[in-house]
Amino acid sequence: MKLASKLIGFSAALVASHAAAENWVTVIDDEEYEMWAVVDKDSIRRGADNLVYFTSNNGAGKSDRAADCNSRTLYSLKLYVMGGIDYPNWRNDGRPVVSGSIGEAELQYACANA
Repeated sequence: MKLASKLIGFSAALVASHAAAENWVTVIDDEEYEMWAVVDKDSIRRGADNLVYFTSNNGAGKSDRAADCNSRTLYSLKLYVMGGIDYPNWRNDGRPVVSGSIGEAELQYACANA
């Protein structure tokens, strides 16, 4: 019985620490055009491939993304809806960032904080 309660406590601690690890920062909130986006500041990191990796949410759902700051290109790695959708060929599906878009706000914030 003690083992079971220790396992439950450990599991609860893991869930709590994961939730606390998220540090959402609003990168755009435009009421006129009804667009908004937040980026988890704690998720931002620069990879060995020089891409910047981060987690965002822009109303379409939480997603893992990568940004090429030099070429202003965004990549979708995973979308956390309907059980999660992975994009295994994401490196071949980069999208150029459009000026004034949600993607531009996400890219600028992630690149400035990598």
